[in-house]
Amino acid sequence: MRKLLIFVIFFLILGFICPLKAAELPDLGNSSSAVLTPVQESELGRSIMKELQRAQAISDDAYVSEYLQGLGYRLIATQGQAQSDYQFFVVKDRSINAFALPGGFIGVNVGLILATDSESELAGVLAHEIGHVQQKHIARMYEHMGRLRLSTIAGMIAAVVLATQNAQAASGAMAATLAGSQQALINFTREHEKEADYVGIQALTKAGFDPMGMPSFFHRMYQDTRFYGNHTPDYLLTHPLTESRLMAAQTRAKSFPYKQIPDSLQYHLMQARVTVNSFSSAQEATNYFAKKLQRGNYRSRTGTLYGYTLALLEEGKAAQAKPYLDELLETSPNQPLFQLAYAQMEMMTEQRQQALSRLANTLQNHPNNYPLTFTYCEWLIKNGDATKAARLLQQQILRKPIRPPLWNLLSAAYSQLHQPIQSHLAQAQFLKLKGDYTGAATQLRLAKKLSSASPQEQRQIDAELKEIQSKLST
Repeated sequence: MRKLLIFVIFFLILGFICPLKAAELPDLGNSSSAVLTPVQESELGRSIMKELQRAQAISDDAYVSEYLQGLGYRLIATQGQAQSDYQFFVVKDRSINAFALPGGFIGVNVGLILATDSESELAGVLAHEIGHVQQKHIARMYEHMGRLRLSTIAGMIAAVVLATQNAQAASGAMAATLAGSQQALINFTREHEKEADYVGIQALTKAGFDPMGMPSFFHRMYQDTRFYGNHTPDYLLTHPLTESRLMAAQTRAKSFPYKQIPDSLQYHLMQARVTVNSFSSAQEATNYFAKKLQRGNYRSRTGTLYGYTLALLEEGKAAQAKPYLDELLETSPNQPLFQLAYAQMEMMTEQRQQALSRLANTLQNHPNNYPLTFTYCEWLIKNGDATKAARLLQQQILRKPIRPPLWNLLSAAYSQLHQPIQSHLAQAQFLKLKGDYTGAATQLRLAKKLSSASPQEQRQIDAELKEIQSKLST
């Protein structure tokens, strides 16, 4: 039944199209948008993201998320046309899978990041999912399924989300909804996947990655099924792979000139972070990386060493981590992640001022580094310097206004500064960006009740409330 649910979420999210020749991809912008508007897609995607966040399924590691976002936009930049906003996120699931949601939300499971052997393979998966979005597959699925009401689609997806809590209840809800349409949808999916491959491999090549990254990952997953028996990797369940599709992808990739593309250091560092967080205990992670270093069984010693230091810090062994951190900084003194890890070691050994100074200096060299700013401001608030934290957060929000954690942290800073109105307003922005309009309205009403609110602040609150209420009424 779990496999059925995995199939279903793919059908609902990615959609199905009539067979098309790969070389005759149409521009479906206007016709598809007439069926399911971009606003509807965005609202549907946000509602699903809200459920995923409520289930605590999304990783809160800002560094990995930011890396994934950068990788994704490097691919999107090759399209040569106006692009809608995308959000790439990491799902805390060790199964090997990735998916595209309505509205340009693209999720990658922890298990898939760990399963890739190169950055081009990871980029290949993202390029494939971007291909689904670029070709407007979700709008086309909506048209193919007879223009179901959005509430019906949302209800079906909610049943899938329910599977994370109660698979039996979810399967019952899903069985009542599907009503025998499963095989018809599978038939459309195969051509759908080929189309995403075609678009994705082109983007992969233009972005400077190895075009074989996509088919090589597919091939390895395909080969691995021989060893999984009945436990086929989820990626192949949600992305049906036939020999003809695999051959088509390989042929397409080989049509581009061969270039050996080295992995970036950032890729290995992110794999290390994901690996550390995937273990049930810090000690297990420490033992894992210690053995890899001892045996020399790694593709990047720097990445493995970084993972080892993170695991040691997680285990509370700051002094033991120091010599390895010294080695990392000697290798790459300007790497923000190494400076952050060193600052964590200093903070753990009661060297707070040194740690804060280290992050302040690193931030001067990397002023647009969102995760670094967030960590530094979080530490400033904990150490009683909310004034500096609020100033830095305001500057970062001007650059990245749609980052919910920044607004949440700004709210905490204002609270420490005894500015309740600004704290409520920031918290309202945080909740609005998370899709919790009811909570956002509550925060605005709390701010409105405060007698200290100036006429200008009252007008701002009223305007925000009007916007929120319009969303609640739709």
